[in-house]
Amino acid sequence: MRSNPAKSLAILNKIPHVESLPDDQQVTFYALKLRTSLTLNHLDDIDPILETLFKLDDKPAFANKIVSVLSGTGIWLRKTNYFDAAQHVFSCALKHADTSSQQISILISSAIVARYKKDYTLAKSIYEEATPIAQRLNDQRAIATIDNNLGTIAMDQGNIKQAEMRFRDALSAFQLANNYSGHLNSGINLLFTFVLQNKSIDFQRLYPHISQLSNEYSDESKKAYLFWVNSAFQYTQGVKPNDMQRQELLSTFDKLAGPQLKTLIKNHLASLMGVNVPRVEHASAKKFENKSWYNKVLSCNW
Repeated sequence: MRSNPAKSLAILNKIPHVESLPDDQQVTFYALKLRTSLTLNHLDDIDPILETLFKLDDKPAFANKIVSVLSGTGIWLRKTNYFDAAQHVFSCALKHADTSSQQISILISSAIVARYKKDYTLAKSIYEEATPIAQRLNDQRAIATIDNNLGTIAMDQGNIKQAEMRFRDALSAFQLANNYSGHLNSGINLLFTFVLQNKSIDFQRLYPHISQLSNEYSDESKKAYLFWVNSAFQYTQGVKPNDMQRQELLSTFDKLAGPQLKTLIKNHLASLMGVNVPRVEHASAKKFENKSWYNKVLSCNW
């Protein structure tokens, strides 16, 4: 699921007559489909998955996966701009978390929501709470995620040197954890800081490795991100984009993941190269409709 989520989803979609499977296998199926759909950003597919999954919430198998299900639900709500609803879901998930690794995961997700709400003080305090837990467990993936996310906050706040430090640490930890998606993302983030600081040698050392990883990993948003960063680097080396490349930059801008990243690209790279990208719309937080399954989450009485 982590190294090739598209293949995982393809395998799941080949399973016929899911409704005739035993309850425990149905819960497992929908929980896996929730996770893979989130990883691939197939957000429109998730609402019906949740509707079906929460109808099975009285089954023992659901209780065994409740933290994973709630965590995935909260991430979907965050990605669809239901920030307050996402925080409610993560609070419920934290109530049911019975392992330190689960606590770390939920705290990280909650901190991401705080960043999206531009509450950087809260986000940093949550990461401070999660960091010693991750270190105690030697959880390299969690440590890497925390460093990477603190790096993005530093970028938001214009502290590029601090961001570079965080992204370096994140890249090393993601490599230790064999997490390809995180490895690729933190690598592109680090390349971004090299461009902004004119660290051409550092960029040239890291770029071939990250480029190869991008070619092996099916994620159009990350490919678009790397294309923008490399184009900006080439510009700093005196290679200005021609008309065709400018058009490609404009077309790939829409593929970038989320308004936060688009804003950073617009402010730092598009302005550098003189590319007039569209205005970035930061979606305001939305109030979630009280669907039956969400009311269950609010009660949190499993």
